[in-house]
Amino acid sequence: MTTDPGQALTATEIYVAVATITVFGIGGQWIGRRLGFPSLLLLLPLGLLAGDVLGLVDPEALLGDLLFPTVSLLVALLLFQSGLKLRFADLPDGAWSPVVRLLTVGMAIAFVGASVAALLILDLDVGLAFVLGAIVVVSGPTVVGPLLSTVRPRKPLPSVLIYEGTFLDPLGATLGVVVLTVVLAGGAGDVHPVLYFLGRVALGVVVGLGAAALVVWVASRFWLPYKMEAAVAVMFAVGAFALSEVLLPGSGLFAALTLGMVLANQRRVSLRPAEAFGETLEVLIIAALFILLGALVTIEGLRQYAWEIVLLVAVLVVVVRPATAAVSLLGTQLGWRDRALIGSIDPRGIVAASTAAAFTGSLAAAGFDSDFLLPVVFGVVLGTGVVYGLGASPVARALGVVRPTPRGVALIGHRPWVADLASRLEDLAVSVLLVTARPTEEAKSLEHDTGVPTISLDDTHANVRDAAHRADIGQAVICAPADAAITLLDIHLIEIMGRRDVLRLPDGRQTDALGQRALADRSAHPFGSGVDLQDIESRVAAGATVKILDRPPTDDDLMLAAVSPDGVPNLRPGSIAPGRDDTLIALVGTGERPSPSA
Repeated sequence: MTTDPGQALTATEIYVAVATITVFGIGGQWIGRRLGFPSLLLLLPLGLLAGDVLGLVDPEALLGDLLFPTVSLLVALLLFQSGLKLRFADLPDGAWSPVVRLLTVGMAIAFVGASVAALLILDLDVGLAFVLGAIVVVSGPTVVGPLLSTVRPRKPLPSVLIYEGTFLDPLGATLGVVVLTVVLAGGAGDVHPVLYFLGRVALGVVVGLGAAALVVWVASRFWLPYKMEAAVAVMFAVGAFALSEVLLPGSGLFAALTLGMVLANQRRVSLRPAEAFGETLEVLIIAALFILLGALVTIEGLRQYAWEIVLLVAVLVVVVRPATAAVSLLGTQLGWRDRALIGSIDPRGIVAASTAAAFTGSLAAAGFDSDFLLPVVFGVVLGTGVVYGLGASPVARALGVVRPTPRGVALIGHRPWVADLASRLEDLAVSVLLVTARPTEEAKSLEHDTGVPTISLDDTHANVRDAAHRADIGQAVICAPADAAITLLDIHLIEIMGRRDVLRLPDGRQTDALGQRALADRSAHPFGSGVDLQDIESRVAAGATVKILDRPPTDDDLMLAAVSPDGVPNLRPGSIAPGRDDTLIALVGTGERPSPSA
């Protein structure tokens, strides 16, 4: 789909472009998550494929003058969604100081180091070199988050890196606007660059705070229908961004991020639908941005600056980032191993690419040769993604800062015996998360009564995921009759944890062979061999109780779990023989142990 400049696209070409963006963008993220590597490594090449190679997407012809305002708005919504995840109460002790150091001293070192590297490697004008240096300062949660889920560093490293990446996006973009303005003005201009920068930060924060106050005020008066909360939150995010940008260009990203952070940390009203909807919104925005921006790049441009890109990536990875971490984190509570890992993770993301795309046109209109900017930044984004995507995990293992293999257990079910099993596991120092189908209020009451962390299926996916992360879940046991919600959770758990670590207790009411086969094929079974939910329910109804055995098990005991002396749980004692020193948990009481199924 190649068009002449100024030529309008036909309806067919528009449909093809929109379909390509959707399929390539969402499909690339899907494949990346399924295979366990950052989807960035697929999305940028897919954007290049959609644009320069296949000619299916021409962003400038598709959107025209709307292209860069649309990109900026989508980036703002992405930051709004990222802000909704920043709960200050979850930030570990000792993490604030490293985050602040990285966002001040660290950003300054990265900016100067990247600018000097660009000046020497690309032989640029000083102003253009500093423009490029400002652009590649940013990192971003959309690339850091997936990388950390693979690396699994110990606390507080994930929080430090996520907070750094999230705040660097608007800070770096605003820094780029300041530097670009100075370059285009041919000097400092009427306003000092520092005041120019701080003014945009301040205005964005004020507008974001005002928008957050309005959202909370409206929600607290129950003026929002439950199903409209997410849409209205997005409406306020768009409004805050637009108002801030109109008042002072370059401040809108701070408004969107501030709005998200305030909503995440206020306790007056619950905005769970907005948080849940935000995850779908994030996938769609990332799909659109990466494919659109990747389609602006040409293979010829990448080839022309190939060696410069390789050298620039090498300097950023080997010199600039380690120096940034070493200097800015000196004197913090982080040990040298933690500081070394932070110095080994700094991928660039969508904000760098979108800023470069927007700046290219402004520089070209002012008579600057800016053809280098987009392919070089695109190459840096892809290059750092490959280096950190492949190298961060081995470095973390070599430094010894990887969290141990998860040992926690998620028990999904609302029967009293499931809560009793959770309590007995907790008594043996096993980390447990109880997931119930009861409403959120009842889940909180159950947590208060049992002392076991409990969350409701009615809660947001983000909250369920956060609770599972805190419990360090390595296995999940589904002890509930199959229904739509449980089946979806079952599938989602298998996708995240793998089939081996998701155990489903057969219902026992499934009489047809096809249904039994489907349950058997989906996941392994917990507890004793041949046991199903109805077996346990009948024992409990007859008076059986869940106990920690202080004697050898008998034929009447139904084994539920075995816990090793170092706290490793075995939820399949009927299939995996307990160790000699394991502590056993069983359903003790009336009823004979079911015979093994054929």
